[in-house]
Amino acid sequence: MNCKTSLATLLFLGALPLAAMAADATPPGGSTPGASSTATGGDDAIPPMFKELDANKDGYVSRDEAKRSAEVTARFSEMDTDRDGRITVSEFRKGTQPKM
Repeated sequence: MNCKTSLATLLFLGALPLAAMAADATPPGGSTPGASSTATGGDDAIPPMFKELDANKDGYVSRDEAKRSAEVTARFSEMDTDRDGRITVSEFRKGTQPKM
């Protein structure tokens, strides 16, 4: 029994660094979609409409997902400023701000 406990403890302790790396991982490109930063406007709150449109919860609104809103569909190309075929939280915020 003592040998099994020691082995389980070693396996657990060996897995901890992997779990820590996974928790700290950021996707390629730098930051987590929708995360607070100067690039996203610094606001942690994701607009409710963005959350509703982002059906697969990947942090982006694709052209397909945008079809759920006539306004976003009509303005998709204008809102997708980096022309990657998806709208980030930052692009969504900028695209929905009143123009002055």
